[in-house]
Amino acid sequence: MQIKLPLTIILAVLTRFAFAQQPCGTYEYESYIGSKFKGFSEALDLTRQQSANAMNRLNKTENDSIYQIPVVFHIVWRDAVQNIDDSLIISQLKALNESYNHRHKDTAKVRSIFKPVAGDARIEFYLANKDPLGKPCTGINRVKTTRYDFGETTNLFADAVKFTSDKGVDAWDPEKYLNIWVCKFTYNGTLAVSAYAYPPVNAKFWNASLYKPLELQGVVINYQFVGKQNPNDVTPTSIRERTLVHEVGHYLGLRHIWADKSNCTGEDDGFKDTPLSRSATTSYNITKNTCNEGTGDKVDMIENYMDYTPYPYTIMFTQQQIQHMRYNLLNLRSKLYRVKTDLPPPPVYANISVAPNPVEGNLKIIFDKEGTYSMNIVDIIGQPVADEQFSIGNTFEYNNPIHVASGIYYLSVLKDNEVVLKQKIVIK
Repeated sequence: MQIKLPLTIILAVLTRFAFAQQPCGTYEYESYIGSKFKGFSEALDLTRQQSANAMNRLNKTENDSIYQIPVVFHIVWRDAVQNIDDSLIISQLKALNESYNHRHKDTAKVRSIFKPVAGDARIEFYLANKDPLGKPCTGINRVKTTRYDFGETTNLFADAVKFTSDKGVDAWDPEKYLNIWVCKFTYNGTLAVSAYAYPPVNAKFWNASLYKPLELQGVVINYQFVGKQNPNDVTPTSIRERTLVHEVGHYLGLRHIWADKSNCTGEDDGFKDTPLSRSATTSYNITKNTCNEGTGDKVDMIENYMDYTPYPYTIMFTQQQIQHMRYNLLNLRSKLYRVKTDLPPPPVYANISVAPNPVEGNLKIIFDKEGTYSMNIVDIIGQPVADEQFSIGNTFEYNNPIHVASGIYYLSVLKDNEVVLKQKIVIK
């Protein structure tokens, strides 16, 4: 499905870019979709208004809960360089979880003036483990195409990648998965946009008969900007793996902190805990202060994920941005998430044990009875990483390599469908 953008919008957007690559095209994409679908822009405005008015009414349970979102990466490729390695996708998922839970190594670098408003969104992401038909999957959907470039000559975007009929791949149910399409897209051979996202637009006032946006929802990202230390990313001003952190913020309803304007008055991003700003940040400048707000004035929050400050300087969301995303997830993408439930304290089994723990090399479990056992291991967000059935003989020992990345996991061992060991393990 090809959507043509009116010439006036194309010229305005190209003037804004001046043919320079920028990390995000979501603001321009909103204009693009608004020009095609009658009612989109009005629905987006109403959605933002509704969310802003209601987000502070989340109760304590809603605030404390951790929400988990299943993700599918559609890797749509022609040349091998576009068919990025699984390791980049895994590292990207890790970057998302570190950023949305404020637990990356850079958190201490938030400037003291902004530390009181920096927060943990308590939103986690995991690779989908079932496809739309309910079959087991890895959450990485690789599709080879004959199309080298999904960019269009009439617009800056790549929505063709969202349709099998256009040599891309149809979305998995966008109400149940966060779809991320990874491909190559340029504007006439020029890399103009790194990525863009589709914001939530289903406020209770909208008229759903005006347009059908569901099949377009998700994020599109150029293959160069997925994962940590992507070897294809040679852009000096890149925000690297935080490109997708930024885009998922848009997907959950956030705006750029300067609200895509060039002045200090009028419409803003909607949050009092992000200081006014009138321009994107394109270099690391801790003295940048584009709007003087008088008493209590603060410098621009260049470390916010919703700015363009080059890597690695975007490192935080604010409390109000977090409230906004969580409200939108609960109310506007309500079928997308699941509530995380902690595993119960492990029962004590005196005669069955893992030793040593932390595990380095082989996983060794000592048993007290012979028989057939099954074992499963899940990661900290509940995603299965290992599942095995095995027999224990008179050596009373399981001793085999464990092929998972370093980290914290939860091990369950069952005999005759009854749990006989449940334990947290650390893999070095």
